[in-house]
Amino acid sequence: MKYGWVGWLIILVTGSIFTASPVQAEGNTMHDLTIDVQLLENGTAVITERRDMTMEEGTELFIVIEETDGVEVIDFYVEGMEEQTNWDSNASREDKAGSYGVDDSASETELIWGIGDYGRNEYIVTYTLSNIVRQMEDGQSMHWNFNTFGDIPPENLTIDISGPFEFSQDSTRIWGFGYEGQIDLLDGHVRTYAQTELEDNQNVAVVVQFLNDPFLLSYYDERTLAEVVEDIEQDPGRGGADGGGLSGVILSIIISGSVAFVLAIVAILVKIEQLKKDGGKIPNYYEQRKRNKGMYYTDIPYKDGDITDIAFFLKQLQMGTVEHYFFAFLLKWSKDKCLTIEEGEEGRKNKTRLTFVPEAFERKSQQELAGSPVEEELWRSLIEASDTNYQMSSKEMKKWAQKQADKLHKLDKQLLDDSRDLMIAEGYIKEDTVSFLTARLPYTSITKKGQRLYDHLTQFENHLNALGEDQSLSYKQLIPEESFLMWAGLYGKEEEVIKSIEAIMPDWAEQDIEYIPYYYTYYPGLHVFSSSMHSGYSNGGYSSSGGFGGSTSIGGGGGAMGGGGGGAR
Repeated sequence: MKYGWVGWLIILVTGSIFTASPVQAEGNTMHDLTIDVQLLENGTAVITERRDMTMEEGTELFIVIEETDGVEVIDFYVEGMEEQTNWDSNASREDKAGSYGVDDSASETELIWGIGDYGRNEYIVTYTLSNIVRQMEDGQSMHWNFNTFGDIPPENLTIDISGPFEFSQDSTRIWGFGYEGQIDLLDGHVRTYAQTELEDNQNVAVVVQFLNDPFLLSYYDERTLAEVVEDIEQDPGRGGADGGGLSGVILSIIISGSVAFVLAIVAILVKIEQLKKDGGKIPNYYEQRKRNKGMYYTDIPYKDGDITDIAFFLKQLQMGTVEHYFFAFLLKWSKDKCLTIEEGEEGRKNKTRLTFVPEAFERKSQQELAGSPVEEELWRSLIEASDTNYQMSSKEMKKWAQKQADKLHKLDKQLLDDSRDLMIAEGYIKEDTVSFLTARLPYTSITKKGQRLYDHLTQFENHLNALGEDQSLSYKQLIPEESFLMWAGLYGKEEEVIKSIEAIMPDWAEQDIEYIPYYYTYYPGLHVFSSSMHSGYSNGGYSSSGGFGGSTSIGGGGGAMGGGGGGAR
């Protein structure tokens, strides 16, 4: 029998797997890990772990804390146990039972406690760490990797983060990296959980950022909030790009001499990627931001069609989700008098209601040469969910979004697909192929016209960020463009625009000012309904707005502090 080179490589890899894979012990199991984090006003974190475990091997459990960049273990104890000031790791399991201690003799600090009896046990471990919340250039950030389990990954993981005040959606941004799960802002605190079992030493990086500097902090980091997220997202750390640690299978392949094969594959992938870049492949998120760093575009970046036309490019920038577009549509409908906000009687629940005006929407649709199918579908769905007077409360909006979560998710995908098709048809991007050996590999390339638009969209976000950071920038040059706030909403930056107005004119919402579009005064009410839509969409199992919660990212996580691991021995 004859084999091609690919066949021989498969045989080599398969053989190495079966001849060199280590046998992993199945004795110690963590059934559930619940982590409660209480942030104090000075940025210190009191962390309590509840571990439901079955132990069959070892004498002690431990957590590794890397005391770097201002992080320091202030306190540590295990419920129901007594402290041993001089911990002896060589002692027997019986001697360690009912005791806990600290080993700080090495470069890393270990928090240790005795396993006690083998079998099913619950351990409640509490430790206090300083400077977990840091002062950044443009806000405050907690970015911590909660891998304290090491080689005993939990079957279920839940993390709750609270503070001395309730976290609000207006001033808090949240992300999860390195694990597959959900992260949400619920009742003033952050909750995240893994939806799949974790692997050994997998990253569980949680980022909570505070835009209004509510903590009194003493530790400063010279990065911006965006740079923190970017660093964590790009760095796979211990876990690699797939969120888990190197498995025994992969290690066995490396150890058994397949390094050359792995390097060859990597070299091929790098070569293919370089060929695509040479052919004009669209710059990715990081390349595009680096390309446009320090550059600003202060006009509306696209005026040749509907705001949904450029969803493809906004998606490349991790913006322009269905949630962003929903808020932009609310502003647009308000501007076009397709909806109004009705105030009910004082003291009534849900007194603020949206009132839709179908006739106005119909007239506007007939005037537009080519409307957005996504906009029309959202409008139609809202009309069907409203009452006989075409009204809807914020509570009803939340229920609607939760019930229609699957449809909203499909509309999010439709935004991308429709925009991509249009951008190809209009010559902004094109479907291309690159030849490698005997294969032709497809990719999407960008034209000069498309790169100019992509740059303008990126630079417009830079302008929005600058507007939020420097309130001396006058809003007067921006307000005459009536769609400016809608565009800011597509980036999730509408709050910065409103705050810049409030900083210069605190009572602007109550004044009749000729050059401020009247629908700006509807912003607070529309923002409430947009937030209700987001909450319902998240409760329905979806969310895509960067920093507003939803699904976590299985990649990255290595750039966060913490993540020292742990285990049993």
